[in-house]
Amino acid sequence: MYIIAMAMQNYISFLLLVCAFGVLANSEFGTGSVAGGNLPRSCVESEKQALLLFKNSLVDDSSSLSSWVGDDCCAWEGIGCDNITNQVTQLEVRNVFLTSKKIHPSLLDLKYLTHLELSISSSQGIQIPEFFGSFKDLIYLNLSNSNFEGWVPQHLGNLSKLQYLDLQTNEDSYQELRMDSIQWLSKLSLLHHLDLSGVNLSSAIDWFSSINMLSKSISVLHLSGCALPSNIPRHLSFINLTSLVSLDLSANRFHASFPSWVLNNTNLEHLFLGSNYFHGLLPESIGSLSALSVLDLADNKFQGTIPLSIANLTSLSQLDLSVTRLSNPFPPNMGNLTELRYLGIAMMGLRGSLPETFCQLKKLEHLDAGGNRLTGQIPECIGNLSNLNDLSLTENSWEGFVSEYHLINLSRLLSFTISSDSNLISNISSEWVPPFQLQVVDMHSLKMGPKFPQWLLTQRNIQYLLLANASISDTIPVSWFSSLFSSLEYVDLGDNDIHGDQLSLISGASNVLTSVDLSNNRLSGKLPRTFQNFSQLIAIDLGKNNLSDVLPTWTAEQSQIKYLILRSNNFYGEIPTQLCQHKSLEVLNLADNQITGNIPSCFGNFSAMVRGLITYNFLNYSTRGAKEFEIVDETKGYEQDYTSTLKYLVSIDLSMNNISGEIPKELMDLHGLLNLNLAGNHLSGKIPNEIGKMENLIFLDLSRNELHGPIPHSLSYLNFLSQMNLSFNDLSGRIPSGYQLQTLDDPSIYAGNKQLCGPPILKPCAADTASHSVNDHNEADSDLDSDDEHMWIFAGLGPGFAVGFLGFCFTLHFSNISIHVSILANRILRRYR
Repeated sequence: MYIIAMAMQNYISFLLLVCAFGVLANSEFGTGSVAGGNLPRSCVESEKQALLLFKNSLVDDSSSLSSWVGDDCCAWEGIGCDNITNQVTQLEVRNVFLTSKKIHPSLLDLKYLTHLELSISSSQGIQIPEFFGSFKDLIYLNLSNSNFEGWVPQHLGNLSKLQYLDLQTNEDSYQELRMDSIQWLSKLSLLHHLDLSGVNLSSAIDWFSSINMLSKSISVLHLSGCALPSNIPRHLSFINLTSLVSLDLSANRFHASFPSWVLNNTNLEHLFLGSNYFHGLLPESIGSLSALSVLDLADNKFQGTIPLSIANLTSLSQLDLSVTRLSNPFPPNMGNLTELRYLGIAMMGLRGSLPETFCQLKKLEHLDAGGNRLTGQIPECIGNLSNLNDLSLTENSWEGFVSEYHLINLSRLLSFTISSDSNLISNISSEWVPPFQLQVVDMHSLKMGPKFPQWLLTQRNIQYLLLANASISDTIPVSWFSSLFSSLEYVDLGDNDIHGDQLSLISGASNVLTSVDLSNNRLSGKLPRTFQNFSQLIAIDLGKNNLSDVLPTWTAEQSQIKYLILRSNNFYGEIPTQLCQHKSLEVLNLADNQITGNIPSCFGNFSAMVRGLITYNFLNYSTRGAKEFEIVDETKGYEQDYTSTLKYLVSIDLSMNNISGEIPKELMDLHGLLNLNLAGNHLSGKIPNEIGKMENLIFLDLSRNELHGPIPHSLSYLNFLSQMNLSFNDLSGRIPSGYQLQTLDDPSIYAGNKQLCGPPILKPCAADTASHSVNDHNEADSDLDSDDEHMWIFAGLGPGFAVGFLGFCFTLHFSNISIHVSILANRILRRYR
């Protein structure tokens, strides 16, 4: 009997095993086959009709639903069925467009769904349906990167079997999901994966207590970019989160110390705390997280030295400490991190030399040490890191030489960026042939001239080329440059001594070209008309050359150009009205040319300047900084570039030309304009009273023209106006006071206008002298009108204007003007989101 019982038990076990495999096989997913053969079957008719109704509400340009034909919906792509009941259990739909604002309610007929994944876009935004909370068997719900918006329904808390929930939003989406409380998440007792990245949780003040009530089985918790309230605790008496494998709290702007409760998760593999305001010291105990593979602490305010224990994290493949205040020395045993593939130590203010221990990191693929204060010579052993594909050593104070030995074994290198504000010289042999083909080349401020280096001419796949301020005195090699046309997207050869009529070279580039900067060279010739064919072109800077031509009459049928800088050349003739067709223009600089005629009234059509619909500076891709703005007064010997202090700018500069006529009133419609410089022309008439409509103006220069009449009182309402110059015109009357003008108290900005009166200049107005003796002032007034008036003007220019202007230049770099611009930019961007 025992033997029979054992045999029966084994037989039953065998049957159970067969049944188990059968159950697994019965969850066929979009194949239409049945375990054990190709037996015919048909899905449930009501469910098929529900799916077809859902399909009809979608636009399927990617043909992802092209298989949704025929009787057996279980065979359709993205559909999974139970092979015993033929009921739909899984639905995956990706890359489709919804024609209405609602998910079709026919999905309610899919009562046995366990797996639901939708990636849907819509121009109108979509609400997450409350009926999703009715799928009582749902285990997996993924709505990531769709155009869902509005409030996340708390009905999802009814999904008691849910193990996986992903509501991650696309960071480029204008739609926004919101939750004012996440307490209902604690009802999902089986949840092990939760991703709410990008969902607005700014009102969820209970967020951490609710998160801490999640199941102990939660292993993935991603809350990146959720605008979470900054009430994250450092220590907790009770912590439920002890089984995390991946934790992402990045981009929430927490103001707190390092959350030590994180260290309770000894199995943690991925930790993302970047882009916050975490401060204080990093605990040495961080080295106890021995399973860590990714540690991202970038863009925080951590300070002190780098913990020695970081070198104990021997499983690390990615370490990013960039943009923190952590200081070297690096742990002496950094070479222990033999699995490291990504090391970010950029913009930490690191000093001293780069340690040779980094050369022991043989698996390193990405090394970014840019934007520090590293000095001395670059270790040649970097050339032995044969897995490197991205090497950034830019914006440091290196000295000595760069030779082929720094690059000799880097056969996988795709991106090489290096620069120094000290004396760094390229000493690469003209006979050396690199083992790589670069896509990104940034060697600005590296002394490599006077000729273009021979090794560079072997590179044929360059997409991004930056050789600015490289001591090159040469012509562009034609055959090499022509070979780059199919791939070149960005070129910056500015601040060299490149000469000759070579702009026609650019004409052969492909339509992927987005930015051209050849400024401050000695280029001659005309501006090729073929530039208008580059429909992707965003920025052109050809300033400070010897170009001689009429201004371009490019049409704007496909134009996306935002930055057009032609200043300090020999362009002549009138401003063509075709220029007004380029409505996306944000920076127009035609200063210091020989332009005549009037300012076209159609300048009011620059809609990007009207709306203030500004974008981040076009040279943000460039590590040498943005060059989008210059304050120039060459007649007084001052020229100043403004770069990192102004990340956003909307500007028109027509100064130092021969432009005449009146300032068009339509120009005052450019409400988004931050800089207007019309100085040094022959403009006449009055300053338009509507100038007060330019509410975002920060810089205004109308000096050295022939303007007359009173200064409009509306100027005082320009709340952001920080620098102004109205000198050397024929303005008259009382200088307006109050509001913002009260802060502009340098009299030199009104110099040379003999009929102006009132503070801040010394000349009182007639009405101010009626009630008291003004003998001394009358004497001063007569002096102003005497033959010595030019002496007064030059005296004002000396201690007054010169000091004031230099103060202007100084404060623009070190004052809060950049803060005003950032606040203004954010305000405008919010307005048009």
